[in-house]
Amino acid sequence: MTNDNPNLLTVPLEFKVACFTYKISLQEALQIFINYCTLYHTLKPGYNRLYDEAQETIFRYLEIKRPGTQPVVDQENEIQGCLLAILEDVVENGANASYAKKQVAKQVNRLIKSTPGTYYPKSRKIYLDEETPLELSKDFCAMCAMYECHPAEILDYYMSKISIAEMDTRHDLKIEEDNCSMFFFMATTYNYLLQHKELLKLTDEEDQFQQEAEEYRL
Repeated sequence: MTNDNPNLLTVPLEFKVACFTYKISLQEALQIFINYCTLYHTLKPGYNRLYDEAQETIFRYLEIKRPGTQPVVDQENEIQGCLLAILEDVVENGANASYAKKQVAKQVNRLIKSTPGTYYPKSRKIYLDEETPLELSKDFCAMCAMYECHPAEILDYYMSKISIAEMDTRHDLKIEEDNCSMFFFMATTYNYLLQHKELLKLTDEEDQFQQEAEEYRL
């Protein structure tokens, strides 16, 4: 973060280019990532790849940027103990997923209430600019509290991993891609465009640019 205001994001150029290229707003792209980060899926990996990739992005940030970071012990014992008990109830007693998620939500609310807001804004909002807010989910705030990091740290890391130029270069050189953040961005953006097909229509200038880009591709 380069802003004096920790609740105001600095968006890297490559992320702006990626969002512009795939016709998704910066706000929508980041909000999708936030919404896919849930405590429930940290305890049930493999349930859905997009949720897995969102969680993996956070874990990679913690490993690379803050080696040795561990959840706050008391909070970890309390919240993960409760969540594991809920999952056990689902498996052994046949409780349905809807019930399980409601119970998880209760535990997330408990964690949110037990933290003073040091690691996330009390308003649960962070801004792209003074008039463009991102809504921080309770799950996202709870994870920030557990790992003692500000939401902007995670979002900065996520944005820094998005680069169409790098993705294309790796593809052309046949280098295996191991960028969970880029996979998440591409997959969720594709899903978003399918739901908003009007955005797929290209202007004449955009269509001409794409034709020229393909013609001169190495």
